[in-house]
Amino acid sequence: LQRMLSIAVEVDKSPNCSSCKIADVMFPFILNIPLRSQREAFLNTMDSQLLRCKLLEQLFQHSCDLPTTLPLSLGKILYFLNHSSVLMPYQDETATWQGWDEMLQYLNLLLMSYQNVILAFTLADHLQRSLNDRMDLIIQKAKPKLPADDHINPLEVQLKIENFINRMQQVLGQPFPLQITEKLHLLH
Repeated sequence: LQRMLSIAVEVDKSPNCSSCKIADVMFPFILNIPLRSQREAFLNTMDSQLLRCKLLEQLFQHSCDLPTTLPLSLGKILYFLNHSSVLMPYQDETATWQGWDEMLQYLNLLLMSYQNVILAFTLADHLQRSLNDRMDLIIQKAKPKLPADDHINPLEVQLKIENFINRMQQVLGQPFPLQITEKLHLLH
């Protein structure tokens, strides 16, 4: 299934458009996967980094108190950090930290997938081009052109992470479980 989805994204004239369409169809099914381990297995085994980005982007948009119209970028990922709620419902109050842990896991996965997409396609507008056109650009060794929302400074990152930590402290208290601390460090 993962290989077929990857091929479906790649063979279209516009991988960005086809990945959006496929993600739209798949998103309700992701929400209905009952166990975190099953959701993670599905997302971690995706062949298409672009499709994974689109699914995770929809997941975070769905959990935002104020959805954004920013294009997928580092700026949008920082926006998700401060505006997303815990993604999946947890019935047990003692397991609240697991919801935050899962959210951080998916933020890290989105960030890594996004970086892989940018590196793999070299130019931001590659995703709007057919496979043959992209091959020509790769052969020409075209230089990367990052989206405007990818230009963020370290201070902005620090402030967003501190805001997120404050939000989490209000719910979880201190100290954080080790898994959350590790994921925060990785994200930073």
